[in-house]
Amino acid sequence: MHMRTLSTAAEIAQLTRRLEQLQEQAEEELRRQLKEARAVVTDLEMQLSEITGRPSATMIKAADPKRWPPITDEQLEVMILFLMQKEGQEGLNAQTIGERLNQDPVRIRQWIKKYPTVLKRVGAGPGTRFFANGAPVGS
Repeated sequence: MHMRTLSTAAEIAQLTRRLEQLQEQAEEELRRQLKEARAVVTDLEMQLSEITGRPSATMIKAADPKRWPPITDEQLEVMILFLMQKEGQEGLNAQTIGERLNQDPVRIRQWIKKYPTVLKRVGAGPGTRFFANGAPVGS
């Protein structure tokens, strides 16, 4: 009888270890699936952003300077050009571009100074408006 108790206790310990292993595997699988799902959501948000010319919720969160590094000039150019195609027929100033893209207007102005040929500048000071494709509508 004592022999049976030991083997029962050993079997319980073995089953407990197996249960822990299975729980770890299930957790790893769920984390992998969650990572894949987030990648799909990010891709869909980017596609939607490209169509609408507006930043996605993920892009807005990513613009939080406390959490993420700033976006690259190339990323900013794509965002600005999409915005200008959708909303820039009458021209937009740097402040408005910054607000629409959830970016600091100073960053927008720095980008415009660095790449002066991408947008056409009309006016001076706070009334300066920028147009896509090098020419304002109607000129």
